[in-house]
Amino acid sequence: MRVLFAISPGIGHLFPTVPLAWALRSAGHRVLVATTDDSVGAAARAGLPAVDVAPDVDVEALLWDYGEQDQDPVEAARDIGAVIADAQGAPESLFEIFSRVSDAMVDGMVETARRWRPDVIVHSILQAAGPVTAKVMGVPAVEHGFGFLRHRDYAERYLRHMVPAFERHGAEPGPPRMTSIHVAPPSMMLGDGPGWPVRYTPYHQGGVLPDWLTEPATGPRVAVTLGTFVPHMAELTTVERVLEAAGGVPEAEFVFALGDGYDTGGLTVPGNVRFTGWVPLDELLATCDAVVHHGGCGSVLGALTAGLPQLTLPHGADQFLNARILTGHGVGLEADPGEVTADTLRRLLTDADLREAARLKRKEIEAQATPAELVGRLAAFAGRA
Repeated sequence: MRVLFAISPGIGHLFPTVPLAWALRSAGHRVLVATTDDSVGAAARAGLPAVDVAPDVDVEALLWDYGEQDQDPVEAARDIGAVIADAQGAPESLFEIFSRVSDAMVDGMVETARRWRPDVIVHSILQAAGPVTAKVMGVPAVEHGFGFLRHRDYAERYLRHMVPAFERHGAEPGPPRMTSIHVAPPSMMLGDGPGWPVRYTPYHQGGVLPDWLTEPATGPRVAVTLGTFVPHMAELTTVERVLEAAGGVPEAEFVFALGDGYDTGGLTVPGNVRFTGWVPLDELLATCDAVVHHGGCGSVLGALTAGLPQLTLPHGADQFLNARILTGHGVGLEADPGEVTADTLRRLLTDADLREAARLKRKEIEAQATPAELVGRLAAFAGRA
């Protein structure tokens, strides 16, 4: 079986699909990742063959073209995040944004598919070039989710923006035969769309572990991770606030995993804080007692898989919704990024109810089917069983 992965740019869209891609390869099937921008190199570093279907497209310009023209990007991201949280779904503006990106990718995607002849197309959520290409090729499509929403009308909504792309490639506008993959614990999913539940399997790229990460922690340890975007977007103000609060909890060690490339030289760093570059998040979380993050799906699901209480500091996109889901299920706390205190962090570490709820969610995740167990179902859906 040949499986084409049609992935939007951004590692948050790519990384959740890597375990399934490798499960397919391990079962003897062929996989090709069709994406653009930073996801091309990230797919290659994951050991997957990849092609750039839109090498000349300015993806950043397409993604940031929303909100009022003179609106601050931070404010625009918060506004769209508030809408997602209140509606428990994506606003039309988000479909418009991702449809622009999808339209920029679809011609290269179709050309790649015509050469490579896939049996099925797996695409990231809101990536409309995948379903369009599936319709052109006469094969089914599978939407690979990365969060907590399942809605049966998503494909119809974003494909309305793709009518010119259907027409360019001689296909009737509308969804192909398709289903979805849901990676969040079933008890936490919102909406009523169809799909296949699968265990979330963390993937954050490989990395060389520092010695301290392979040694037992000498006391409580808290991971602080803000994704690939928040420290830039918020100009490190969130980092400064969490640093100040962490200094008020000297009995715990706080590991700030901010990745590489952040200038932290001007920050006041308490003695119980350690900065680290890029390390695989699941390896760090395995040594921790709690986690502080921005509410991105990868961080949320990684912490759930590790069975850890979570403090969410949402900034935009689906982060506000994710924070509500976590607090609603008793596995986490939420705070405004500018209002984190030592008391908040101490409660995160000591609240027994949070810890028990997190343990139960981990058990629920461990009971789900693995990506390897999904391979046969995908083959049957593609008519290749």
